[in-house]
Amino acid sequence: MPKTLSLAGNRIALWILTWAMLACVLPLQFLNAQEAAKTSPRLLAYYPDWAKYQVPHYSADQIPYKKITHIAHAFLLLQKNGKGGLYVEDGLLEPALITQAHAAGVKVIISIGGADPDQAAAFAKIAAHDAYRRAFAANLHKFVLKNGYDGADIDWEVPNAPEDTQHCIMLMQTLRDELPAGQWLLSMAVPSDPRSYGTGFDIPALEPLVDFFNVMTYDFHGPWTDHTGHNSPFLLSYEDPEQEGSVMTSMDLYEHEYGVSRSKLNMGTAFYGYQFNTVSELWQFCPKDDCSRTTSWNYGTYIKQRIGQKGFVRHYDPIAMEPYLTRDVPGMPPAFLTYDDPVSTRRKVRYVIGERHFGGVFMWDLSADYDGQSQDLLNSMYWELLKLR
Repeated sequence: MPKTLSLAGNRIALWILTWAMLACVLPLQFLNAQEAAKTSPRLLAYYPDWAKYQVPHYSADQIPYKKITHIAHAFLLLQKNGKGGLYVEDGLLEPALITQAHAAGVKVIISIGGADPDQAAAFAKIAAHDAYRRAFAANLHKFVLKNGYDGADIDWEVPNAPEDTQHCIMLMQTLRDELPAGQWLLSMAVPSDPRSYGTGFDIPALEPLVDFFNVMTYDFHGPWTDHTGHNSPFLLSYEDPEQEGSVMTSMDLYEHEYGVSRSKLNMGTAFYGYQFNTVSELWQFCPKDDCSRTTSWNYGTYIKQRIGQKGFVRHYDPIAMEPYLTRDVPGMPPAFLTYDDPVSTRRKVRYVIGERHFGGVFMWDLSADYDGQSQDLLNSMYWELLKLR
């Protein structure tokens, strides 16, 4: 074969090989870009309508929109008869919220339900009947269209009856049909461990129907427990008498046992804490195993002012990796106060987003760390997330 032909053949072969490689690489780059866009971390803020009436006042004008990606506006309520009607409390609708959020590129979803047992009962009734499910979905669709929301968050706390499981799936399927993926966001607030609370949730069956889950990784200890402990422990301590769980055990549960995609999981953190008012030590049992005198307090207006003040001493649990306060002063009632500070909050964000690459983080609630001027916990979430993007 002549040398010129051989060189030409080599060039052709090289050209074919180059384009073959590009044909493999370009789709991979496109898929990687798609995956990166899909898993871009969320910072979702639950914003309750009653924050406007708190002291200090917190409304749409106080929200730092540039520091968040999504707002879950709480709560739109279900009519108690459970036939699919909606009840809008006075003061819920805040047009400035939608306008200012959208101007900043923030999505706003309406959260429905909440911790009220009447709301849980209404959800159970609606979910059990096809006509009520369809009426609820249609009413919700009209509501989000009329008021400019980008979707909905279902906060059913919680389906526990055996029949709730299938009914809950059918309810979410009806909502997904009414609010198609890609056009509307649809999420669910779910407990830290549905195996013990919220047994009616079939998480693997629900995953295809939602854009993401908001995992409530807090309330591990409180007035319902018989001993002190952390509200939202990062790690499970072997010293916890009843092994209540932690952020890590919850996220492991959802990813490994339920098989939920990481991109669909948001971890929750608390902007409030619990003060046990009859004991003053970590893992201490309350008198007569009754901790019902425990009270809930916001970080911004109560806890922050007591760190190293008013008889309270700050401690750090190196096992659960959480701060806490104790008060054991003569002449003052004993107290144990569990909370998260900027350091522990930042650590959770770094773990969930930087190390585990989950879809996002959120807090309950956005207003609770506001002291009238600053939001220390929100800032810690935002700056940590900014470093990880």
